[in-house]
Amino acid sequence: MKRRSRIAIVKDPDIRRRTRKALEILGGIDKIVDRGDRVFIKPNLVDASPLETGEVVQPETVEVLAQEALNAGASEVIIGDTQTYWKMPNETISRYEELAKNLGVKFLDLKKHPFVKVKVEDPLFFREVRLSKILLESDVFINVPTLKTHVQYGITVAIKNMYGLIPPKDRGYYHAIYRVEEAIVDLYKARRADLIIVDGTYTTLHIGPRPIEDYKETARLDLTLAGFDPVAIDTVSARILGVDPSTLRFLKWAEEKGLGTRSMDEIEIAGTPFDEAYYGRGVDIVRYANARAKNSRFLNFGACTGCLQLVADVMRFCENISRGRKFLYVMGPGANEEEIRRNLRPDETLILCGYCAAPTFYNGLKGHFVPGCPPRSEVLLKKIKEILKVYDPSS
Repeated sequence: MKRRSRIAIVKDPDIRRRTRKALEILGGIDKIVDRGDRVFIKPNLVDASPLETGEVVQPETVEVLAQEALNAGASEVIIGDTQTYWKMPNETISRYEELAKNLGVKFLDLKKHPFVKVKVEDPLFFREVRLSKILLESDVFINVPTLKTHVQYGITVAIKNMYGLIPPKDRGYYHAIYRVEEAIVDLYKARRADLIIVDGTYTTLHIGPRPIEDYKETARLDLTLAGFDPVAIDTVSARILGVDPSTLRFLKWAEEKGLGTRSMDEIEIAGTPFDEAYYGRGVDIVRYANARAKNSRFLNFGACTGCLQLVADVMRFCENISRGRKFLYVMGPGANEEEIRRNLRPDETLILCGYCAAPTFYNGLKGHFVPGCPPRSEVLLKKIKEILKVYDPSS
């Protein structure tokens, strides 16, 4: 009989209490920390946004983990992440520095320390990656993500949190070649976490640095998830937020590479029942864009994260060049002619994105087609410019 992946879920407004409870459900920190171990804790701090935005891990979560590791006999505890847009002085970073000082542990910006090349066994795409030397020299790795949706990759929880363990230049490179999802799978294969603790005090949509008043998607959930299987953790996290795990390319690839399971039949939920933890209103990029774009609307018929990345590119590039022309972008394998016709406004131009939404004799779809799986932003941009060449806004 196949062994089930156990995921602890605890709902409680007291962060310290629910983190301890989640650890207890899994068997306690002693299950992974031996006396004399060097323990590395990686919280998701991204751009060190204010704690109430939901972008960053609450310090109380890391405080419990560090203290429990010390109680188990760890010789050293290191808390670290790679700086992105930290502006000093910063209240969030100051809280972490104070925490580390009070506990007698280290808090490090990994960008100021070496990175090491690591060969990836049976890689998805990258045979070699670079990871923090401090991480690689540690005996125990505790991965501490937040519970968030993501502008390009659906969610950013356990597997995506590996992105904070690599050089900033590598981040830019993976983005430039459209291989971030492949990269995070290979990064996880290069160094698997010994324990995952998800801080779900809040949830929000990660879309990059923005003013605090712009965090309209943030909601308080008061959840902690814990487990050892990153695929199971991300699957349950996605379901809690209302994201279909089958649309997350990196999650499918991670399962195929043996990192864990997406099957709920193979996942055991312990602690708070799933129905009590369920939120279901996590904001994805389509909902975000439809609420904010002036000249673009999107219909999502079950698109995967490959096509959904295009939405961010539309917001970034096409909105500025549309000259007032309105576009309706359609994507996903379930694209339906009748529903598109019902939603298409008289002043909108229809764009069919990706091979899943390609016009065929059988589906009856008609519109400007942008090929690709997924379609590339430069191809879309070229198509928009072609359309605008014959468009006269004064007509």
